[in-house]
Amino acid sequence: MKVIVLFAYVSLALAGGKLKKLKNEMADLEDKFATVMNDTSSSLEELQADVDGLITAFNAFKEAQAKKDIDNQWQALHMAAAAACRGSTPQGGKGPWSNSVVPKENGVKCDDQCKREIGGRTVCKAEVSLTGYPGKATSYTQIVGHYYNYECDKGWNADINNNEVAAEEDAIITRKTTYYRFCCCAKP
Repeated sequence: MKVIVLFAYVSLALAGGKLKKLKNEMADLEDKFATVMNDTSSSLEELQADVDGLITAFNAFKEAQAKKDIDNQWQALHMAAAAACRGSTPQGGKGPWSNSVVPKENGVKCDDQCKREIGGRTVCKAEVSLTGYPGKATSYTQIVGHYYNYECDKGWNADINNNEVAAEEDAIITRKTTYYRFCCCAKP
């Protein structure tokens, strides 16, 4: 019987220690829960202001990204125009300097436009008009763009919609035109 009573005391002592530990863990969880509740107990107006701030920041980010997308497409067009000018000029250009590509102005011949002293590049080598399609090519027979070469002393393709300077900023994305025209100017 003494053994049973001793065993009962030991069991109670062990259970008491576990119970105390469990009570301490519960108290700790209650403290953490209270902290979370205090941190998130802002007024509805404060929460709405935070949401509005996030929406404003997100919209600003979207606007900046859209501007960057437009700028990148214009740059891609300008690089294509430079390549088209190089390909349209049998000897490329001579000397230790670069040649230039400028947007074609409606009603002005590239001969005259290049003579406006564009960085000393006063000789027209070609006029080009080009377009390309968005997206990656999926076959070796898919047409991905078109171009025209014109003579420098003609006023070809006078459609105002083909004038980059007169175009709207996002025209490159909305594809309001199919071709843009450029003058290829070089130093004499």
